[in-house]
Amino acid sequence: MLKYVLLSAGLLIGVCASAQNVPDVPKVEIPVGFSFVNVHPDVAPLVTGFNVFGGGGQFNVNFGNYFGVKADFMGYAKGSGLSNQLRNNLDYTDSTRGNMFTYMFGPQIKKHTGKIQPFGEVLFGAAHTDTYATITNALGLGSGSGNNNGFAMAAGGGIDFKINRNFSLRPVQVDYLLTRFSVDHWGGYPNYQNNFRYLGGLVFTFGGTPPPTPTASCSVSPTEIMAGDPVSATVTTQNFNPKRPITYTWTSTGGHVTGTTETASVATAGLSPGSYTVSVTATDERQRNNNPASCSASFTVKQPLPPTASCSASPTTVKAGESSTVTVSAQSPDGTQLTYAFAATAGRISGTGTSATLDTTGAPAGSSITTTATVTNVHGLTATCEAAVNVAPLPPPEVVQETTNVGECSFNNSTKPGRVDNECKATLDQVALLIQKEPNNTFVIVGFAEDEETVKMTQLAGQRAVNVKYYFTEGEGGQQIDPSRFQVKTGSEKSRKIRIYRVPPGAKVPEEVIAVDETQVQGQSRNAPARRHHKTAAAPSDSPATQQ
Repeated sequence: MLKYVLLSAGLLIGVCASAQNVPDVPKVEIPVGFSFVNVHPDVAPLVTGFNVFGGGGQFNVNFGNYFGVKADFMGYAKGSGLSNQLRNNLDYTDSTRGNMFTYMFGPQIKKHTGKIQPFGEVLFGAAHTDTYATITNALGLGSGSGNNNGFAMAAGGGIDFKINRNFSLRPVQVDYLLTRFSVDHWGGYPNYQNNFRYLGGLVFTFGGTPPPTPTASCSVSPTEIMAGDPVSATVTTQNFNPKRPITYTWTSTGGHVTGTTETASVATAGLSPGSYTVSVTATDERQRNNNPASCSASFTVKQPLPPTASCSASPTTVKAGESSTVTVSAQSPDGTQLTYAFAATAGRISGTGTSATLDTTGAPAGSSITTTATVTNVHGLTATCEAAVNVAPLPPPEVVQETTNVGECSFNNSTKPGRVDNECKATLDQVALLIQKEPNNTFVIVGFAEDEETVKMTQLAGQRAVNVKYYFTEGEGGQQIDPSRFQVKTGSEKSRKIRIYRVPPGAKVPEEVIAVDETQVQGQSRNAPARRHHKTAAAPSDSPATQQ
């Protein structure tokens, strides 16, 4: 028997050393209580079976969720069954013994969840009894040994009712109990015995880690909003039983929260700027202990900020009746949508979005029009900017001065009909002073000739005008006036004169005149000798002619 005990005890010690703490599974179980065995020595018809009563305890070390290794120690005292059968069948009236002790070890499989926890076991070990010594004496086979030791095995199972983490009730455990006691000297009787065992009592449990506490973690998105923007809240739970439903209860310190699942939404319309908290409680309605789990997350309603804006106009200066484009560059610090409105102190302005057109029709010339843009965000906050558009003044009225006759002189020398004589020279010197004082005016020299003169000299009128110009620009008078200030022309008047007109910008000579081609008619000095010319056929008015 000792070898069985030592072998099983060694197995139990090894398993205990390697046992691990599994959540909600006790590390050690110690059942104690009442037991009886229905013993079958199979010595029929003398002794068929009888009950022995007693009890004891067990020691079970769990390894993992289901597996454990058990040590079983039970002791039993005889009942009246053995004495009655020996007295009735053999008239044996001596004192009888029928005690039995079992020492067994082996694996146990048990469900450790829920209130009802069934289990099964197979145990191996040894048994000790003095029953067979008593039967030997009763049969007259000699004086039996005081005790017998033999192999024992139990296979069976039972049910535990869990009261709490440290205490359970075991109403029933039944086993098939096999013992093997050597009784060969009886002759014809078996050496093994098939017995029935019942146990019941209490189970004390120790060690093991409690089930992890359910937890919850919350988050919100977005974490910063403007009042009226939606907020989404989410909860993630851990350590709840995944096979059972969870009830979610959401609350919020601001806004209206809706949702009964892992997600909820918060309506934030009307919330003042500040921080608000969304909370949720997750509950497993079927779990009484270690329940529920809660968490919270915060979001912030930001203070709304006004937009910013700047304006520009293009072009900035227009004539009355023309248009200018006004453009707004605006930003919203909150990223909200913006609307635009325009106004002007004069004219008409119209447009949508970030630009408008200013029509200056009706605006006074020389005035400045102020255009104003008002930018508004969704919170009603505004920003304004201005741009000025100038209406150009009307140009001053153009004053057209009249052409003035500033001097005339006659050409009466028949020998030199184109010569500037002394009388004409005095007149021209006076005109030269006037010309030098008026640098912005143009002077037109118009030459004339009588018909009988042009018979002999076709370009005489032009020659007289060119000679006067020559006097002003290169002649002996020394005035050296810029030639570009003079125009030389011929007129239709029949006379031996030249006439000098002052012609302001925009004015005209008050008579019909023809320009002289100065490449064909060149100026002559007053001292130039007279030259004779033969009469030629009449030439076109713009062709060169004989000059004196």
